[in-house]
Amino acid sequence: MKKMASLLFACFLVACSGEKTYEPEDINPDIDVCVVCNMSIVAEQYATEAILKDGTVHKFDDIGCMIEWMRKQNNDDIAKLYVRDVTNGEWVELEKAVYAYHPNYWTPMNYGVVSFVNEKHAKAYMEQEGEGQLWTYEQLKQHRWGFER
Repeated sequence: MKKMASLLFACFLVACSGEKTYEPEDINPDIDVCVVCNMSIVAEQYATEAILKDGTVHKFDDIGCMIEWMRKQNNDDIAKLYVRDVTNGEWVELEKAVYAYHPNYWTPMNYGVVSFVNEKHAKAYMEQEGEGQLWTYEQLKQHRWGFER
């Protein structure tokens, strides 16, 4: 009995000592709406997510909506921020993504910023579109979004 109690206690310690992971949730276009503009998230490849430290997941239909939301939040509450590679839907952390921008790029809320998991995907997209600028996360942060006053 003592061995069993010790084993259970050891399992409890291991489970409690691990870091909490914050993974993006699947998008359900039938029910998910953007927390900023309240539009349905039907173009899933443009969806973004903010996961708070308490586990709350906020979903957005466009990266511009997420940036607008972030500027009004206490960033200490945010655990992870995710965008999707528009070419394959793969989730990537906001700070690790590569971006392409052009005001004529279609995005759900017309912000014109598209995210990718790597530079290769971004360059292929820009070549296909015939225009655009390659951006890093730092350049994305400096962008003058349409919602700024």
